[in-house]
Amino acid sequence: MFTKNCSSAQDRSIKQEINQLVLIMALGMAVIFIVLLVTFLSINSRYEGALLCATTAADYNKGFKENIDREIYNSVIQPRDGHSEYDLSLAELDQAETLFRRLESTTSLADNRWRAHSMIGICQNLRMYIEEIADTDSYDRRMELLDRNIRGETGLTRLIEQYMHDFIDDEVRELSRLHGQISRQSTALTLITVIATLILFLVFLLYSMRVSRHIASPITALTEKAAKYGTEDYYQVPPIVTDMTELQILNRTLNRMADHIDELMQKQIENERSLHRAELELLQAQINPHFLYNTLDSIAILAENHREEDVVHMVTSLSVFFRNSLSGGEDIIPLSAELAQASSYLAIQHVRYSDILTYSIDVDEDIGACLVPKLILQPLIENGLYHGIKNRRGRGVIAITGSRTEDGIVLKVRDNGAGMDSAQLARLQSGDYQDNHSGLGLKNVQQRIHLYCGDPYGLSFESEIGHGTTVSILLPANGISPAQKEALKTGRALS
Repeated sequence: MFTKNCSSAQDRSIKQEINQLVLIMALGMAVIFIVLLVTFLSINSRYEGALLCATTAADYNKGFKENIDREIYNSVIQPRDGHSEYDLSLAELDQAETLFRRLESTTSLADNRWRAHSMIGICQNLRMYIEEIADTDSYDRRMELLDRNIRGETGLTRLIEQYMHDFIDDEVRELSRLHGQISRQSTALTLITVIATLILFLVFLLYSMRVSRHIASPITALTEKAAKYGTEDYYQVPPIVTDMTELQILNRTLNRMADHIDELMQKQIENERSLHRAELELLQAQINPHFLYNTLDSIAILAENHREEDVVHMVTSLSVFFRNSLSGGEDIIPLSAELAQASSYLAIQHVRYSDILTYSIDVDEDIGACLVPKLILQPLIENGLYHGIKNRRGRGVIAITGSRTEDGIVLKVRDNGAGMDSAQLARLQSGDYQDNHSGLGLKNVQQRIHLYCGDPYGLSFESEIGHGTTVSILLPANGISPAQKEALKTGRALS
């Protein structure tokens, strides 16, 4: 019997295994997603910054020099009234300075940060020159300052314009470089993603195989084990090794159920055997006293009539009958011993009913050593004598035959008595043996044959009114094997 379940050092539940599998998949996908997201966000931020700087600088550079030059020129040619410096518009210059500060903080290129910072300084110088022009009364002097410091080829607006061109060129080149970098990184990230996905899939596959070994394989083993439930092969199944808590519980429960049911089956078989032994003892107790009384009365009558030979014959037959009835306490005996008991019984009855009874026994010698249940012929002979021969006129015959056929050993007890009608015969064929006083004998014989030999062995009946009855006993072709006999002694069921 199974009493212990094999398990690994650390038990885990199926839920834990599945949760760990899901966690591995989730973590792997999360890592891949985060790496991809961070990389693309970083590149996208740099690309958008460069694009914003380039477009902003390009849009503003289109009219910057012309607007500044025009406003200052208009200021130069205006008549002086003592407050001209307050009439000078510096809004364009303020916007330019604000833009340059924004470009300085936005660009990612060191050279462009220097250019933006330089353009801020130029704007401050330009503001100083504009104020100087505004404070100058002489028209010629104002035009000289305008051409030399502001709008000339070496003027500050030309310098700012040149810086803006260089700024835009560098940003465009940075955009081109970032575009190439994005293309390369996209290819690399795609390749890394594919490789990471394959690795993750491989990890998932390997872990799934591990889960399969730890869960599916024990479940399959439990299924195969359950399929053998109730058979002798159940106890030949190797122990199921698993560290899954639920499967261990199922395995232990199944083993306990098998042990408990096996114990109940053993008890049930032993109870059935005890019941059949009690019925056999009851049958023997029912037969022996009446049979003994009647036989002793017959011996006394024979002695009074000085029939010494018949007395000796009856006493010898009676001794053989009771010795075979005891059979050393065995319930299973050789067929030859069962035939000897039947012969002794018939010999005694023949002396008692010599005027109405003759008998014959014709059984093949090669089946004499076959083991059969004890006391299966005598109840049939008694039934034929008291319900067949004694209910007819004239001499009756009881014939016992036996041979081995394709179906097994067939023993027949035939009488030429009164016979039975079809209704009585149908009741006997269906197993209803309770309509006659010796029904306990027929039922006991049938149950013991089923117990010892199993189906389809047992009794069958043939009868016809006025032509007698034949009771056939079908037994295994080689009788009950010695191994089966030992198994029955220990209370185990027949296979």
